[in-house]
Amino acid sequence: MGKRRRIAAVLLAVTLAAACGAAERGAVADAGSGPQRAVTDMRGLEVRVPARLTRVATIDDGFVESVMTRLGVIETLVAVGSSSQQRTWPYPRLQGSSRSARSDDGMGTMRALHPWIAGLPCASRGSGTAVSYETIAAARPEVVILRVGDCTLGTATEVVGRTTAVFEAAGIPVVLLRSPTDYRGQGLETLRDEIMILGKLFGKEAEAAALAGELGEAEREIAARVAAVPEPARPRALYLGLSSTARDSGGAAYVWGKATAESWMLEQVAGARNAFQGASARVLLNAEQLLALDPDVIFLPTSAGYHPPEKLYEAPYYRELRMLRAVRQRRVFPLAWTPMNCARRLEYPIDLLIMAKAAHPGLFADLAVHEWVLRFYQRTYRIGEGQALALRRAQWLEWTADTDF
Repeated sequence: MGKRRRIAAVLLAVTLAAACGAAERGAVADAGSGPQRAVTDMRGLEVRVPARLTRVATIDDGFVESVMTRLGVIETLVAVGSSSQQRTWPYPRLQGSSRSARSDDGMGTMRALHPWIAGLPCASRGSGTAVSYETIAAARPEVVILRVGDCTLGTATEVVGRTTAVFEAAGIPVVLLRSPTDYRGQGLETLRDEIMILGKLFGKEAEAAALAGELGEAEREIAARVAAVPEPARPRALYLGLSSTARDSGGAAYVWGKATAESWMLEQVAGARNAFQGASARVLLNAEQLLALDPDVIFLPTSAGYHPPEKLYEAPYYRELRMLRAVRQRRVFPLAWTPMNCARRLEYPIDLLIMAKAAHPGLFADLAVHEWVLRFYQRTYRIGEGQALALRRAQWLEWTADTDF
C-alpha cells in the first residue's frame, strides 16, 4: 500500500507540473530550438540548455545563487526552492543574560545582497518541507538547478530521483549538483567542482575557475600557518550545535564526528583535533558525555538558531556545561550566521579562519578577522565596502570588530 501511494504521489506531481507548464511549453521549446550549450552534471549526464539562459530556477539553500552572483548572472533567477533566502531572523535578548544576544535581523548573504529575492516564487518553506513542483514550473524556467545535500533537497535517493523526474517529465532540463554533504569525509574539493559546472552552464568558465582558485587559496593560506604545529600541541576542539531540539530530545547538544566536512575543516585546515571521535554528523550527546570530552576550544555554528557564547556562560539550562575547560577559560567562539547550512556555501573560509585563529591565536596575531572578511566579501562577490559591511552585519560577525578578533 505504501509503495502504491508513493507511485500515485509521483504521478500526481508530474501531472501538476505538466499542467502548470503546458501553457508556456511552447516558449520553453522555442528557447531550446535556438543555440544550445551542453553541460555534464554530477550525475554524469549531459544536459542541453539554451546557450544564453534568461530564466533559471534553483532548489538549494544559497550556494548556487552565490556562484551566480559572482558570475554576473543572478538576474536570471526566477524562482527559488528555499525560504531561507527570503527570510530574516531576529533574536531576542538571552533570558537571564547580562549581555544582549544579537537582536537585529540576520540574513543569508544572498538575501542581504539581493533583497528582491524575497519576492520570488518559493517552492519550500522550511527544512524537510516538500518541494512544490508546480511553483517552480509556473515560473517557466529554462533550467532547474538542484543541489543534493542542502537542507531543502537532502540526500535521499528516492527524493532526488523523484524531483528530477518530475521536472524532466514537464520538459524542463535539470542540472544536478552534489554538495560536500553528499560526499562525506572527502573535504570540500567537490564544492569547487560544482562551481566549475555552473561556470560551464552559464558560459562563464574563466570566472568560475577564478572563484574556485580563490577559495582553494584561502584554504591553503590558513593551513600554511598551522602546518608546523605538532600534533600534541594542537588543541582539542568541539563543533557544538546548541539546538533547542537537542534539549527537547533529552540531550545537551549535537556534535560532528570524523566523517564530516566539519571535522575535515577542524583537522585538515584549522590545525585542531576533533574532540569527538565518532563518525557521524549531528550526534546527540548529554552533559555527562560532553564533560568527558572536555575540549580546549568550542565552536558554535548555526544550529536551528543563533547561539552566542553567552548561552554557555550564563543560560540556566547549560549550567552543567560550565565545568567544561573551554567554557571556564572563555574559549567559545560563534561561527558566522548561516541559516540552513546543511552543506557548505561560498562563505566557508570565514569559519575556517575563525577556527584557526581561535585554536592558534599567536599564529594569527597579525590577522584581524573583521578586516579579512570584508576583503573576502569584496573579492568573492565583486562588491564595494558598503555592501561588504552589510554582509558582515547580516552574518552576525560584528563581534569580531567589537573585540578586534
